[in-house]
Amino acid sequence: VNEGILREKGLLLMKKLKIIGLIGVFLQLVFSIIAVSLIIKLGVLPDFYIFMVVFVVALLFFISVLFVISRSRFRVGIATIFSVLLSAFLAVASFVYIMPAINMLDDITTVKQTYLATYHIIVKVDDPAVKPDDIKEYNIGVEKSHDFDAMKKALDGLAAEFNHTLNVIAYDNYTNMWNAFIEKSETGAILMEANYYNIYKEYYTEQKDNIENYVRVLGDIKVEMEHTDDENNDKPESTVKKDVTVDPFVVYISGIDVSGSINQRSRSDVNIIMAVNPTTKKITLATVPRDTYVQIPGITGDYYDKLTHAAIYGKNDCSVSIKTLEQNVYQGIEVDYWIRVNFTSLEKIVNALGGVEVYSEYSYTSTFSGEKVYFKKGMNTMSGWKALIFSRERVTVPGGEPQRGKNQLEVIKGIFNKITSPAILTSYNDVLDQLSENFLTNIPTEHITALAKMQLEDGASWDFETISVGVEYKYDYCYSMMDYGKLCVGVMDETTRQEAISKLKATLGEK
Repeated sequence: VNEGILREKGLLLMKKLKIIGLIGVFLQLVFSIIAVSLIIKLGVLPDFYIFMVVFVVALLFFISVLFVISRSRFRVGIATIFSVLLSAFLAVASFVYIMPAINMLDDITTVKQTYLATYHIIVKVDDPAVKPDDIKEYNIGVEKSHDFDAMKKALDGLAAEFNHTLNVIAYDNYTNMWNAFIEKSETGAILMEANYYNIYKEYYTEQKDNIENYVRVLGDIKVEMEHTDDENNDKPESTVKKDVTVDPFVVYISGIDVSGSINQRSRSDVNIIMAVNPTTKKITLATVPRDTYVQIPGITGDYYDKLTHAAIYGKNDCSVSIKTLEQNVYQGIEVDYWIRVNFTSLEKIVNALGGVEVYSEYSYTSTFSGEKVYFKKGMNTMSGWKALIFSRERVTVPGGEPQRGKNQLEVIKGIFNKITSPAILTSYNDVLDQLSENFLTNIPTEHITALAKMQLEDGASWDFETISVGVEYKYDYCYSMMDYGKLCVGVMDETTRQEAISKLKATLGEK
């Protein structure tokens, strides 16, 4: 009797173990399917690797099933524990690593339909106002020709904040507004977009003066605006139909001169054209100084302005800068895609990669950050902060502004070499996490994953070529300041400009 009771208890225990084991195996199957599906959706692994993943998870599932249906309690117990642990591992891999990677890729390739504009509230340096609310009774000057809707929204925001009707005087351009404020005292305060304030600040600096000797920024008001398509602003989404693993393509890289939100309208201090030939594994990077004197299509008419200012006439995409480069600098080169980064982007991306190797043409000490940062001639291992200093220094670096452009190309080479190396697999999510907040592009997700997949398949090394368009500096009037004062601008050297065009075309397989 006792033996029968024990046998029944044993059978009951075995039955319970098998039920638990089957639940564990079921969970293993579910999470295996989820993980494989997400890996396929991510789209960066070559077919061979996907086959191996499917083979391994299928084999492990088959082994788990065999163990669970066996008559050995030990094997059933082992299978149960193994299935639960493997399910947990697959769940973490799926929901902590793979799915966020998919979402972050979507984030950086989905062009935002809004942009941020920042307006400074400015008073004279000796004005008694200490906070924005103190100017609510002042006459406030504004400029009405540049993005009137954004300026109006900023004014409405101030009126709501003050709970007071504002006394506003509108001027046709910033020059008239500035003169009426500084020289005629028609207004007690002005509302000035941050980009234009920086242009005026640069003008005073070039005159060996300081804008802070005359005015104070009392505060800021930020407005978020929706895109409106017009004749000067193409739709930001890419419509390029190419197989980027075979067909050559061109990317414009814009580095805006602010930290913080990548969606903020700002001047473009870095303007790089990158020609990529995936068949020959050749990349040519061409740069032109930010101060290059050009006409901005659809904006300046017969007037000229600095290339860096083209970006402030766009929204959060790069269409105006691209048109300016295509029509004034690289004739015959058509840009397919654009990438937009800022100072925050560069530092965080390099840190996420664990640092990069960058070549310096000279040995010198930078004081850009207020600290002495030494760069040796040759290869330098750089953290994000050091790479940022290397990219921005143009005073102590031999060669000045043109050399800064060359240094920026070297940083891009260092980042590309790190991204295309096997080391990227260990920091893939970290890099995407930083990109999602500090990087914007219209390159479709499927094109990015196709390139990543191609690189993992062939592991090829790329041949880099760099070229810089030279300029001769002079002082001349710029459209952004009208006739207020002359700024330092660069007139392009025709020989290096044509050389850049030729090299870009050669990489693209064109004559």
